[in-house]
Amino acid sequence: MSGTIAVAADTRWSASGWLFDWTLGFLAAHVKDPKLAAELRQIVDENLGWLSLGDFGPKAEYDLRCLLKRNLLDEAERALPQTLENRTAALDLLQQLVDKLE
Repeated sequence: MSGTIAVAADTRWSASGWLFDWTLGFLAAHVKDPKLAAELRQIVDENLGWLSLGDFGPKAEYDLRCLLKRNLLDEAERALPQTLENRTAALDLLQQLVDKLE
C-alpha cells in the first residue's frame, strides 16, 4: 500500500507505505503540538495513507512545511540504515517531497 501527502491542492507526493509512515512518524516526533502529533500517529495507525498539509489549519501547515523543508532530509540520512535496500531511492523520494514544498 502507498501513501500520499497533498502538498497543495494540485500537488501531491506519493511513496510506498513504509516511507509514508516513516515521514509521518518523523513529523509526529517533531511537531510541538501534542494534538497534531496524535493525529499524525492516528493516520499511520489506521493505515489511512493520506495527509493533506492544510487539513489542520494554517499554523499546523506552516509547522509541517518547515519541518519537512528544514529537517526531513538530514533526519533521513541519519535514521535510515545504510543497509536499507533501495536507500538511495528512498532518499530521492524524500528529496522530491521537499522540492514540491518550494
